[in-house]
Amino acid sequence: MARFVSVFISAAHRRVISLIVWLVAFAAVLALVGWFALDQAGRSMTYEARSTADHFVRLRTNLLSTFDVMHANLTAEPCSPAFQEQLRRIAYLPDGLNEFLYAPGGRARCSANVAAFDGAVDLGEPDIGRQGERGIVMWVDRDLSFVGLTGERGTIALNEPFAAIVPPQEAGFRGPDWMSMQAVLVAEDGNWWHRSGRPGIYTRLIADGGGLADGKMRVISCDAGGMHCVVVEGDLRALLAQYKGLVALALLAAAIIATLATLQTSALIARYWSFEARFRRHLDGKSIVCAYQPVMELDTGEITGCEVLARWRDIDDRVVFPDRFLNVIERHDMTRRFTELVAQRACDELSEHLPAGKRLQVNFNIFPCDLDSDSLARIFSGFTSQPDRFDVVLEIIESDEIPPNAQREIEALRRLGIKTYIDDFGTGYSNMQNLAALSVDGVKLDRAFAMAPDNTVMAKMLRHAVEMIEATGRVMVVEGVETAERLALLRGMQARVDFVQGYFISRPLDIAAFVAFMTPQPVSLAERKRKAGLGVVAA
Repeated sequence: MARFVSVFISAAHRRVISLIVWLVAFAAVLALVGWFALDQAGRSMTYEARSTADHFVRLRTNLLSTFDVMHANLTAEPCSPAFQEQLRRIAYLPDGLNEFLYAPGGRARCSANVAAFDGAVDLGEPDIGRQGERGIVMWVDRDLSFVGLTGERGTIALNEPFAAIVPPQEAGFRGPDWMSMQAVLVAEDGNWWHRSGRPGIYTRLIADGGGLADGKMRVISCDAGGMHCVVVEGDLRALLAQYKGLVALALLAAAIIATLATLQTSALIARYWSFEARFRRHLDGKSIVCAYQPVMELDTGEITGCEVLARWRDIDDRVVFPDRFLNVIERHDMTRRFTELVAQRACDELSEHLPAGKRLQVNFNIFPCDLDSDSLARIFSGFTSQPDRFDVVLEIIESDEIPPNAQREIEALRRLGIKTYIDDFGTGYSNMQNLAALSVDGVKLDRAFAMAPDNTVMAKMLRHAVEMIEATGRVMVVEGVETAERLALLRGMQARVDFVQGYFISRPLDIAAFVAFMTPQPVSLAERKRKAGLGVVAA
């Protein structure tokens, strides 16, 4: 999971995602345009196929109608002069059929143009047996010499006992250049005969089926009896070449739409997976990481307390330090919830791992806006319910002005057994007025004094700041002690420093390393560090 979400968090990966989104959007738009174009092309081809098939529908209708007329009007003796007259009148009808036979049982005896054949002409085995409701029998592409049409061929349709000769048909296809057509005559048994158009199209339709194949699309339309069919084949390459201007416009539109979609998607991803959004969604007890920086009593060298420093575990498992999320907490009014989560995690870990009989002062940072005794008493009740093991100190971060009710809340907290310190004295909003006006239990001198290089103004002010705090009678903690020389300087001061903390003493530790570090033996600071092992949490 962590590896998966890191893809969305990493800026480099987001660029890859943006490229993928663009490609997918571009492909999707092209697919949509292509589908629309294919749909329109298919509709156009279907229209042309049906329009062309209408010719054969009319031919079939005329043939059936003519048979009805023949059965109704041919009343004279077959092949008699009167019969011939009746046949010629039917041949005169404007239906495109002009030659008729009297051919009972498939043996032609006379026609509209031949009074009587020299003996009955046996038409032979029909190509298409009785088909359809009318039971029509057909001989396809037969030589018509026997009716005086030497060199001509036609299809003979028999509806007992009368037959009609259907001449070869031209479908009159009017489709655009990228379409081609073939008309076929199809029997129920699957046999078929080319009627007009471009040969081979129906064969490809049978082999490949309808739809799209080899860059060509095919549709078929047949008459009601399913005998006369028209297949239209569209060459999509020719279509694209014919409309290359529209193709270029479609590509440009797809690129623009894909770009807009990518920008929108990237913005949504950036907002959803931004650090601030991730932090707000996933801030809970499981994501809190506590580090414990030992606080050493300067006179004895004993580790009597710790400052609980909060970290946050991002959803990609990286540990994030407060400088990245403190402004998010303050901006979204999450300070109290955050303090509660940190206090709960620290209470669980310290209660479980702190050796029996060991008493520890636990320092927490709180925001001035959260200086409310009722809520803080609830938040730190896990510690105050174990007074024999823990002393709670709340260090007021002077990230904002101290609220007017601060003195009242500090006194209320003291009655509950919770001490208060002014944190980072000497920076921000802290000043002598706050130190004098508030009955805090202690003061933590900002690390800038102790960490300042020798002979700088801040380093020279260290002694004066210590003396000033000592004059108030408050407990004093100096943080930022990073060298043995600075620790020796604090020990050699005439003014009293109660506690110190800093990297020279120890970096912030995880719970296991912290417990090992504070073990009373061995007593030397160097040996404590060695015994703490590698469980050091980076500051």
